[in-house]
Amino acid sequence: MSAPSVSGMRRRLCLALPAAVVAAVAASAAQARPLLPAGVVIPFHSTGFEVALKLDMFGEVSKPVVVAQNAERIKLAGVHGDTPWSLEFTIVRTDRSGNLRVLTRLTSGDEVLAAPIRTAVVGQRVVARADDEMNVAMLIRRV
Repeated sequence: MSAPSVSGMRRRLCLALPAAVVAAVAASAAQARPLLPAGVVIPFHSTGFEVALKLDMFGEVSKPVVVAQNAERIKLAGVHGDTPWSLEFTIVRTDRSGNLRVLTRLTSGDEVLAAPIRTAVVGQRVVARADDEMNVAMLIRRV
């Protein structure tokens, strides 16, 4: 058998190069992260969290369970009577030992009622309270 010609090798290279570029772009897009709140840095990859919520909105209590990924912004909203409310939270793992930074924001309409930033550990209860009528408690566990 004879060695492949230079033009045949050039043709294979011209076909392989675009395929390699497409594969590299796809791989980098798969690793892209959503934008984070200002000042939040993710030091390493981690698994998600199971968040057991206790929402006490004007005396009506609900207990949803939400699965959130590290640094993912979660938003829950509802209406009580004519009063809309919204809860947003982000849980960010700050180190390998399970320390967390929990950013919460509780609003009613356009008014921010509470926006605490708490440090916690996995398994700890975190509370965001606007007043006696609007109160949120979260129990954060690993998935």
